[in-house]
Amino acid sequence: MAVAAGREAGRRWSAASFAGTARAGLVPALALLGGLAASSCARSGGVPTSPDAPVILISIDTMRADHLPAYGYTKIATPNLDRFASDAWLFENAYTPCPMTLPAHTTMLTGELPPEHGVRNNIGFVFDGKTHPSLPVFLKEHGYATGAAVSSYVLRYETGLGPLFDYYEDSVGIAPGVESVHYRRSGDKTAAFAERWIAAHDGKPFFFFFHIYEPHLPYDPPEPFRSRYGVTYDAEVATADQVIGGFLDEMKKLGVYDRAIIVLVGDHGEGLGDHGEMQHSILLYREVMHIPMIVKLPHSFGGGRRIATPAQLSDIVPTVLQVLGDRIPKWVSGSSVLGLPAQPTGAPRVIFGETLFPRLQLGWSDLRSVIENDYQYIYGPRPELYDMASDPGEKHDLIASQPAVAARLAAALQHYPQGNEHPAPADEETLRRLAALGYIGGLHDRGTAAVLPNPVDNIQYLQRMQEGWQLAADQHLAQAVAVLRSVVKDNPGMSDVWIKLGELYADAGQDAESEAAYKQALDRSPVFLADIAVALGFVQFQRGELDQAEAAGQRAVVQVPTKAHELLARVALARGDFATAEREAAAAAGSRNPQPSAILVMAEIKLREGKPADALAVVEKAERYATELRLPTVYNLDYLRGDALARLNRPAEAEAAFEREIAAFPQHAQAYATLGVIHFIQGDRAGLDRLMEAMVKADPTPKTFRLAATTYDSIGDKTAAAAYQRRADAAQAKIPE
Repeated sequence: MAVAAGREAGRRWSAASFAGTARAGLVPALALLGGLAASSCARSGGVPTSPDAPVILISIDTMRADHLPAYGYTKIATPNLDRFASDAWLFENAYTPCPMTLPAHTTMLTGELPPEHGVRNNIGFVFDGKTHPSLPVFLKEHGYATGAAVSSYVLRYETGLGPLFDYYEDSVGIAPGVESVHYRRSGDKTAAFAERWIAAHDGKPFFFFFHIYEPHLPYDPPEPFRSRYGVTYDAEVATADQVIGGFLDEMKKLGVYDRAIIVLVGDHGEGLGDHGEMQHSILLYREVMHIPMIVKLPHSFGGGRRIATPAQLSDIVPTVLQVLGDRIPKWVSGSSVLGLPAQPTGAPRVIFGETLFPRLQLGWSDLRSVIENDYQYIYGPRPELYDMASDPGEKHDLIASQPAVAARLAAALQHYPQGNEHPAPADEETLRRLAALGYIGGLHDRGTAAVLPNPVDNIQYLQRMQEGWQLAADQHLAQAVAVLRSVVKDNPGMSDVWIKLGELYADAGQDAESEAAYKQALDRSPVFLADIAVALGFVQFQRGELDQAEAAGQRAVVQVPTKAHELLARVALARGDFATAEREAAAAAGSRNPQPSAILVMAEIKLREGKPADALAVVEKAERYATELRLPTVYNLDYLRGDALARLNRPAEAEAAFEREIAAFPQHAQAYATLGVIHFIQGDRAGLDRLMEAMVKADPTPKTFRLAATTYDSIGDKTAAAAYQRRADAAQAKIPE
């Protein structure tokens, strides 16, 4: 069989990899805490092996266990997950090693903890699959086809996870100037990629990693869950249940479900305000560490079992390999969960957790923890101890009343390696997109935990930042700027706040203030923020500072090539250098997995060259590619289509295109203005007036009011132009500088 044929070579490979890892000092003494992986086979409870079985890993991002009915929650219904749990082993007390998406998923795929595999944060760390073993590479060497489909930019190919797989689908629509939902895709679209790949590879052993982003923010649940549960976390959990149910039904139709190993887990939970943190990454309390783990074996062996002994994400790799009949590689620090007793007995398992996010991105202390059955010990500037059995909400700190327990767990924590805590330089393309998904902060490294602020004591700053983010999302520009400026007054090193201020000022058309804010972000960051350099370059481009804009693009072209080449293309276009503009636009669209928006840069150039037919062909190419990626809308696509059609004297089709752009992207102001001019040319002055008012209502910023003024001025209506200019001045006067 395919697995058996490569098994001996795989053992030699894993032993060599383990030796290299041990030389790096990354795997000391963990077996004393987690139990030797190989020993789980002797305690497996008679689980039969299934060589060559399909393996499917399903990850539900941001899924806290205590919001699932299978874990005792009663406020929503999740019939699909309940049905799956009846076929599987449910682990009641499973934990993540880190409340962040990238480190947690790297642990799922390697069987190593973050200090071992080296990915300690969502930004600043890239997994090195050439020196660290992983499950997809291991299985590939044993004859498996390997594929993955992910739903968030956080798990993009460039994190180092993509190269581990034969196929890695990470297309997520990027749309400048619109809501953050465009930095992810819905789980049903990702499921379509997963189902298509599995159907095409079912003839041989395969491993597939399927990731959905519900119930992560921003919440946008479909019906009937929106009506049933509101725009809430729980509604998104119900949505996730529907997505997973549809996927599992398809696996049954394909004949895969019964014979497959299917592991369903969350990567981390969500704070939901339980300890002041609405989201995750900063604190280590149970609400973000306790995750669902449900394991279905081939033919549903042992289905319906519930295991209370603690488990962890690093247990996934040894569990899968045990069922396949493979020896557990020595690099794995977890244990197969199939040998765990239903209730904790004997020597307790010790589960490790950490977050470096507070130190690296906020300048506060990092936190580490260990869980031993019912107890959690959290180490930071002020250590904490909780009994999660009697106090599941962790509201009563026992550090003073149970010093012996605290001392024992503090000693256990010292056995875990520190690992490499120094991030590699991160580009601001990464930082900006992660900020859009709710992650806050630029990279900082300001000293040791002993002298840094305690994150628990500084949650109010996060709440103020999130208030500013929400005000901006609700189009309360002046209030958002005021709140965020108050944050950087107290915390001037918060680079993400400076970045947000730069974006808000740019949206308002206040380019001087935007430039100053972006420069603050660049000056205060300990690493070069390539995309902020590009963002600054775009502001300088708007101000006619073409040399400075060109220098910004050239500086950033290695780290963020798509954005940098787009900036360079626009600079060349402004200079009338069409040849250079086309070359840079082609480079912007030439990356491994280009977004349709990058392809559209060429359409803008063709329009400026007076070649609308060529521009229309480029738009149609981008549209075909978007269809392949299952992206229903692409920012600027219909606007450019409408522009090309208008120049080709096809006004009815042009109007329809502009109307589609406005419907999909209500804040695309130029689409309103161009369509309004078409109405005016056709004698419909009322249509122009209606569109101008709709435009400023959709995006009531000084920049939009000024566009309305310019539009009326272009048709010779000085009175209307002056009225909108007064509204622009009034709106700008409210924004703090």
